[in-house]
Amino acid sequence: MRSARLAGLVVVLALAALPATNPVAAVAEAGLEGIPHYDHVVVLIEENEDFDSTFGPGSPAVFLNSVLRPMGTMDDQYYATGHVSLDNYIAMTSGQPDNPATGTDCMGLNLFTCAQGQLAMANGRNLGDQLDGVNVTWRQYSDGTTKPCVHADYSPAAGADTYQGDGGTPTSATGAGPDYADRHVPWLYYPNIVGDNPRCVAHLLPFTSLAADLAFDTLPGFSFITPDTCNDGHDAPCSGGGPGGLTGADAWLQGPADIQGLLSYLEAHNGLLIITLDEASISDISGCCHGGPGGTAGFGGRVGLLAIGPGVAPGGTIHTEYDHASLLRTIEDVFGVDEHLNNAGASDPMVDLFTAGTTSPDSPGPGTPGAGDPTPGANRSGGLPNTTASQTPASPPPAALLALVPLAAALGLRSWRRGRRP
Repeated sequence: MRSARLAGLVVVLALAALPATNPVAAVAEAGLEGIPHYDHVVVLIEENEDFDSTFGPGSPAVFLNSVLRPMGTMDDQYYATGHVSLDNYIAMTSGQPDNPATGTDCMGLNLFTCAQGQLAMANGRNLGDQLDGVNVTWRQYSDGTTKPCVHADYSPAAGADTYQGDGGTPTSATGAGPDYADRHVPWLYYPNIVGDNPRCVAHLLPFTSLAADLAFDTLPGFSFITPDTCNDGHDAPCSGGGPGGLTGADAWLQGPADIQGLLSYLEAHNGLLIITLDEASISDISGCCHGGPGGTAGFGGRVGLLAIGPGVAPGGTIHTEYDHASLLRTIEDVFGVDEHLNNAGASDPMVDLFTAGTTSPDSPGPGTPGAGDPTPGANRSGGLPNTTASQTPASPPPAALLALVPLAAALGLRSWRRGRRP
């Protein structure tokens, strides 16, 4: 009897040591913090363009600006958090800032090593975990793939990840086209997804699967869409000789991608489409809010964000400073998840995206400071990331991340705060 009690105590203590979760028995029927509930949220990411280049006068993205932008509300003060691809994708899906590996797109590292770094914050907990906890289905649709769960070798002894797009991704029987990039699939950098093949296969699908999900009314609650490096504006020109850049990205939006068909579906099924970019050009290191290291301002530049859906004013514009951590918190709120991961916990939900049609540039954000207002002293001048006393002080990187620093240095990787691949 005594041994049974001791065994029971061991089990209780072990359970108490597990990371906190957010158990909810059913899908939420209402959003949180003033954010409306949607049955479907679709986030589509483009690449590496400044706000003025993408949305300013003379932009080559004609379809985006003349057809899509008038359908929804634009936040013209939306910022990226870092200055490579992967750190921004990680911020959008777990609220983690860049670290010595993700801040360089894990150049020179294998996929396994890079993924372990995310365990240092909340044990790698991510938006996929949160959505599973509230019974919300989710998938990423990756352009340039023909099979589910495509990625480089995930083993400690593997060589450097060569699935990096730009015309150089291995093809053969891997299911990856030449312009597919692992770094644009953030779920591959959470060990509990990439290391669980059935889970990975269920959630990471080719972009071509989207059409079938629309046709058969099986679109998940949350979708993450990434065009390949030719179609997202990253490459210019493309590896196959196409124009790439914003011209190529715009053609993809109105071509085989059939975004108008997706919009028709979302309109009929209480759905929201969000279009933004991972980062601005390297010359723009401005930032805002709390998506950077230690909850300070990020430094990925101004990229803008467009939202289209029921309850979003057509032709609207807001001027409130938000970033990728704010986007994560907003998605959490849509689905009734009151756990806000990592830097999302210090960020503001994008309430006025749904409540304001047009605001003046000088008008304050909604509510009181800390409830949507621009971060006091936020850097928008192109200087170094702001670390004024009005923001959460930067905390030292966790030990697991610091352990990556010697490895990063040995591989000649660029600095944590400013890293960027060529």
